[in-house]
Amino acid sequence: MLVTGLLISILLGLGVVLSISRQLKWTEALGLAFPVGIGVQTFLMVCLDFVGIRITATTVILASLACIAALCVRLYSLRRSLGERIAQLRVFSRPKINWLWILACGALAIVCVMNITKTMYFPTFDTDSVRGFNLIGMAVAHEGTIKDLSLYTGENFQESKNVAIAYTPLSQLGYAYVYMLGAETSKIFNALIFVSFIFAFYGVTGRFVTHTLAALTTFFVIITPEMLGFSSMSGINFTHALYASLGLLFFVAWYYKKIPSFLWLAAVLLMLNNWTRNEGLAFIGAACCLLCFQSIKTKQYRDFILFTVLCLFPFVFWQVFLKINHMEMEQAIIPKPYWDGEKMATIGREMWALFGNPVYYGFTFAAFLIVLLSNVWHIFKKRDQVVSLLLIFLAWLFYTILIYQIDYVWDSLENVMRYSYKRFLFSFVPLLWFYVAAGRNISLLFEKIDDFVFPVSKHGKK
Repeated sequence: MLVTGLLISILLGLGVVLSISRQLKWTEALGLAFPVGIGVQTFLMVCLDFVGIRITATTVILASLACIAALCVRLYSLRRSLGERIAQLRVFSRPKINWLWILACGALAIVCVMNITKTMYFPTFDTDSVRGFNLIGMAVAHEGTIKDLSLYTGENFQESKNVAIAYTPLSQLGYAYVYMLGAETSKIFNALIFVSFIFAFYGVTGRFVTHTLAALTTFFVIITPEMLGFSSMSGINFTHALYASLGLLFFVAWYYKKIPSFLWLAAVLLMLNNWTRNEGLAFIGAACCLLCFQSIKTKQYRDFILFTVLCLFPFVFWQVFLKINHMEMEQAIIPKPYWDGEKMATIGREMWALFGNPVYYGFTFAAFLIVLLSNVWHIFKKRDQVVSLLLIFLAWLFYTILIYQIDYVWDSLENVMRYSYKRFLFSFVPLLWFYVAAGRNISLLFEKIDDFVFPVSKHGKK
């Protein structure tokens, strides 16, 4: 039952991404299949509960199969290009095989196997997961409801209620789904998310750089110490990092590679980013700002409006669901602008302490700063990867403003920065490493390295 249910998730996600784009590489399609599929299923679970249908493995699978059938009709209507899509997925892009690429892929495989082993072996032990995310998943799987969940209605469970409702429900319901399928632990969800990220990030990065550099970059991302550690826990941080970073990277691919369908793939991923964490609005805001600017330049606003509506729809739907079922929390956001110098100084101090801590992020921020400085000429003269940089800085700025606007009555600002802010930065790690690789100097260097160790012949190319 577990294998069947997970295969349905993958088929559902594959149907969604194939119906959106026929330009996907097999690595990208494989990497996006499970994250998109499970994201759609968690949305279906809320819809079922909204209309009063009990959430069970049977009802979720039937709803998923109905969606797959509808997607098959969609794909059949595009049957003239369906063969082309399948053929594209079957064709492996031919990387320049060299020892560095082989070593990088081998290192990726070793880290992946080690992480999956660790993930599946150890039980859930993180505090937020034990009392929140994983607990909610177990409760939903047992009781078949969200709105009438005993954890939300019991007088003794206000803390669990606050932990759970403070976050949009993708991870919690993803855990519930695997529990309903008969799993003894929710960790298979985290293992599949980790593997999916490797394939998807390698695929989209490979559109901008050589295969060797894409493999090395993917390796540097997944060995980021704190991020790697949390990827094996039943939390939401690595899951959110997948949706948020890949959403912006497909946005970058849409902009630079001129592939129209990638804008809508980015929209789907950013929708799910916000379906995982409320603070995902920061990444949506960054993408919408640049798309709005592009729309003003071209005087075409349809894509901007539709993109914005799609990205925000799950968040709005969840707020409506909470409101109708009287599950909303007291708002912690300060709605008006204000100035608090001491608060801003605390944010700055804690933020720089995080950036400079190699125990948390390895040499991610140092590598980004070095490459950024080395690319200054290309940035101003060639506009090299300016969109990538703007997305990174805008998303970081919006999230920092959000942190500043919160009234911290349940915890100290220092603790929020040292724990919540620290883990939210996981979403930026893939973006920073992508820029390190795609920046002109590093990408040119590895093109020369590839040409040196594997010269281009008339029968093949990178």
